[in-house]
Amino acid sequence: MTNQKYRLAAHVSATVLALAGLSAAMPALAQSTGSVDFSNQIVVTASGQKGIAGVANPDTSKASAVLTQAWIERQTPGQSINDMINYLPGVSFQNNDPYGGSGGTLMIRGFDATRISETIDGVTLNDDGNYALYSGELLDSEVIDQVSVNLGTTDVDSPTSSASGSTINIRSHQPTQDFHLKASGALGTDNYYRVMGMVDSGAIGPAGTRLYAEYSRSHNDSPFNNYGKVRREQANGGIYQPLGANGDFLSLKATYVGTENNFSGSVPLSNVALASDSGLGFTYFPTSFKNGYYTYTPCTTASANAGVADKANTCGSAYDYRVNPAQLLNIRGSARLTLAPGLVWTIDPSFQWTKANGGGTVSASEGTLNGMTGYINGSYYLGKDLNGDGDTLDTVRLLAPSQTTTHRVALTTSMRYDIDSRQAVRLAYAFARSVIAQTGELGPINSDGSPVMISPVNDPITDASGNVVEKRDTRSIALLNQVSAEYRGSFLDNRLKVNAGLRAPFMHRDLTNYCFARNASGGVTCAFGASATAYAATITTSPYYGAPQRRTYNYSAVLPSIGLTYDLPTAGQIFFNFSQGMSVPQTTSLYQSFYFANGSDAGLVNPEKTNNFDLGFRRTSGPLQAQADLWYTHFTNRLGTAYQPDAQTTIYTNLGTVDRYGIDANLSYRFNSHVSGYVFGSWLHSRIKDNVTAATGDLATAGKFESAVPITTVGARLSGNFQPFTLGVQVKRTGPRYVNDQNTPYYLAGTTTVAYAAKTPSYTTVDLDARVALGAVGLNDRSYLQVNVTNLFNQYYVGGFSGTFNNQISYTGSYTNAQIGAPRAAIATLVLAY
Repeated sequence: MTNQKYRLAAHVSATVLALAGLSAAMPALAQSTGSVDFSNQIVVTASGQKGIAGVANPDTSKASAVLTQAWIERQTPGQSINDMINYLPGVSFQNNDPYGGSGGTLMIRGFDATRISETIDGVTLNDDGNYALYSGELLDSEVIDQVSVNLGTTDVDSPTSSASGSTINIRSHQPTQDFHLKASGALGTDNYYRVMGMVDSGAIGPAGTRLYAEYSRSHNDSPFNNYGKVRREQANGGIYQPLGANGDFLSLKATYVGTENNFSGSVPLSNVALASDSGLGFTYFPTSFKNGYYTYTPCTTASANAGVADKANTCGSAYDYRVNPAQLLNIRGSARLTLAPGLVWTIDPSFQWTKANGGGTVSASEGTLNGMTGYINGSYYLGKDLNGDGDTLDTVRLLAPSQTTTHRVALTTSMRYDIDSRQAVRLAYAFARSVIAQTGELGPINSDGSPVMISPVNDPITDASGNVVEKRDTRSIALLNQVSAEYRGSFLDNRLKVNAGLRAPFMHRDLTNYCFARNASGGVTCAFGASATAYAATITTSPYYGAPQRRTYNYSAVLPSIGLTYDLPTAGQIFFNFSQGMSVPQTTSLYQSFYFANGSDAGLVNPEKTNNFDLGFRRTSGPLQAQADLWYTHFTNRLGTAYQPDAQTTIYTNLGTVDRYGIDANLSYRFNSHVSGYVFGSWLHSRIKDNVTAATGDLATAGKFESAVPITTVGARLSGNFQPFTLGVQVKRTGPRYVNDQNTPYYLAGTTTVAYAAKTPSYTTVDLDARVALGAVGLNDRSYLQVNVTNLFNQYYVGGFSGTFNNQISYTGSYTNAQIGAPRAAIATLVLAY
């Protein structure tokens, strides 16, 4: 299966490189081409002329920070860009492995990934169903010119349904004017290897057309067990066509990413074992990396015996046996055209396709339930022989991942008009249409517990009547239409700059559930054909019976923003920004309402709204550059899960009001032409205003700090350049995080014995990078050998986990799962370039 997947990926990659292109030659903070053009800011060039050591704070009313290639290229090649922005103030990221292929947990100012908009050249990367971000599927570090982070707001034309706060925008590689070749090979701990090749065509012909292509492939073992693997490949390419000398251009660019990873490293947040070891993984949080390495012994699935009611065993059900395959194809066009003096039109069309699944195994019955087959009331019934022993008496272990396939077409376009040399206005329109298919097909597993096919959707198991058996079957259309307007003006001899904007998104959700809703938490029964008719006849008493059906929902808002900057002569700049943000209910979570009568308000939730304020000071020139920012965010209708008394179950709902405020600061200093330093820090306070209802009574969350959010972060980097040698060391300390929203410990079931404290401990990681240029051995200075060591002192720590409640308030035992932090890794990379 793996070889077949990579052959397919190679074919897709070749097609991408033939069609792809790269966007405009402008290093920009903003997302879309229109935002880039309107801001008219050259934030920082790839050579780092304005920032220091690859870090810059752009002149904007928003609290923002930028990392360029000068920073990115010193990190582990191929590492997730979300791990690199962990060294910006306000950002907290915990990698699930040392190499960036297994994902991670991201927060910015306490906004989790579902409330952050992440884009490549303005194209949204958030999942259209649950708004999640997948950091293992981002661009290779070699093809990222810069990444910019708006710490607490989005752009006025941002085409997002989810971002109530921060924005990450990745600007991809611009083809160079000259011809270049680059190849690299890397080896590291955990049997890590990576190869990468890249070519820039340079300017071709009288039109100056420029192209590039890049491909990489990597592999590593899980650092936490002897079973898991992480495999990743990627292809990027582009073509850029300048049009005249006024900055106009046409471009097309594309990215393909394919991953095939085992899950690993996620364990209950308890200091004591919660159950006996059954060979399926840890039931507690280990005390060290050494104790956290789990060895799986080979297993064999239950044997098949004719005429005997065989029972499935646990072989193949371990968490680390689960495979998470994912594929992403992202094609992005952009253009800037001057229609008349002072009148500029920009357009950014895009297409994105994703296919991914994740999940474990189930025990399925070869028999029926009163003659019915399918996924019925939480169990699987196939009505046919599954293990080849000639009877239908058995239960058999099968692969049962959750499959999602998404097709998205999108367009952002704007028209800018310069009123005069100091004032301009812009009108913009954004459109996005995503079709999301969520299914849950079954597939067979091998005798050793591994899957026969990692994507059962390609050849699913059917029941005796030929119907595909699955645990969910929905088709969702998420539609966005958005208009926005923006004004920019300069006053007081250009010292005062004003930006005012208005964003009006209109979002439509068209949802079809082909299964039966059986509870308000989203549980379903999926039966088809005669079994569906038979199942419908059994449900006559519930007033909330939800047959397969289609429903639509609409959301809209008008979201203003205003920003001011004021230049102080020779001192720096004061900036202020206010913006409103909105996150509408997750598309997949809306299916809980299908349990209730159509037209009922039960099960429905309101959009989450935020008011975001920034007030700060920055200095962006000279050997000392710095920024400090006081900020405040007010949430209304915060989205999350809680108990619903009418439905008598936990559902996705509005949780009330939350206030957050804090300070972010960073400082860069160039000591001399050889040495530079950078320090940053953040402090955050959170206050939940309301209690949350649970089955056992109200949870005491009012006045408490939100869980999973670090209270403090602080770090630094010191860089030295003494050609042909360069050396860098960076450190970050992440403060404590509450494990639940009540800020209480976890207890052992039925006791008052603490299983885990109310907060995770602070932790400190140190990374080292060293490079030697190879000019001394006859190569050019673009060729080098680089060594990266991450988590140099092998700090053991609690990695990423999600905010949650301690739902069991009577000491009955309720825990969240957390990732074990990524251990030390050493990687050596040889780069040959021309």
